[in-house]
Amino acid sequence: MGAVKQSLKKARSLKPSRIRQDAERRFRLQLLSGHEAEREALSRLFVPDGLSGPERERAVAHFHASDDPPAEVRVCGPSAPVADAVVVHPDDPEPGLRALLSAHPRYRLALGRTYPVLRELLAMDLIRSVAVRNASLAAISALPEVFPNPLSLVLALGEMGSDTVLLTANQIGLAFELAALRGQPVGWRAQSGRVAAIVAGGLGWRALARELVGLIPAGFGLAAKSGIAYSGTWSVGMALWRSSAPAASLQTKLPSRRLRQIA
Repeated sequence: MGAVKQSLKKARSLKPSRIRQDAERRFRLQLLSGHEAEREALSRLFVPDGLSGPERERAVAHFHASDDPPAEVRVCGPSAPVADAVVVHPDDPEPGLRALLSAHPRYRLALGRTYPVLRELLAMDLIRSVAVRNASLAAISALPEVFPNPLSLVLALGEMGSDTVLLTANQIGLAFELAALRGQPVGWRAQSGRVAAIVAGGLGWRALARELVGLIPAGFGLAAKSGIAYSGTWSVGMALWRSSAPAASLQTKLPSRRLRQIA
């Protein structure tokens, strides 16, 4: 039932303006370390040498060197762990970066939009989360067809009268989040083409799922419908993410000395 409640909430609150606000939420990132070399390595992890132009300027602008006022997001190296900071190892950063996104759900979309090293990780997490939610919804909606009984009928009438709408709404919300993560315009008009493709594709996925439930023996049909919802959502998410990748730009980088000063 948790997936149903989450998706109903998502469908009601599908407002691009909220996603845009989350992506543009202000924050300060402080990098802490007992060694200059380690701090420099952390700086280059978050702002790599290949990052250029406005994107580099925005990333550096979020760095915060002072404890007064304290930064909303604090990262430290393994050489000097700090109680309220997330430890990120420069040589093996992925576990720490995942922990950073988990520790700051309020800022994770803004963090991913600002720092490329977090962007791909967060995109995959967003896609996976929506795919799992849609798979759960599909399984619940298939119960009345696979195991017809009074209880499942009540479930179908009471909660799952419009599972297609909920599944599609989740995918549209994902499209908005991925666009925001790329720093692209977010809105019904800005994503109109992608929304139309999601709606059209969703009808085909749902029709295929319903056919399979009727053709495959009980239990297996439910698994098939759930699997189609997961793989369909995953495919949609990956297509949205890959198609929105910007072309490489050749813009001037900020001097490395400026980066060291801010870090």
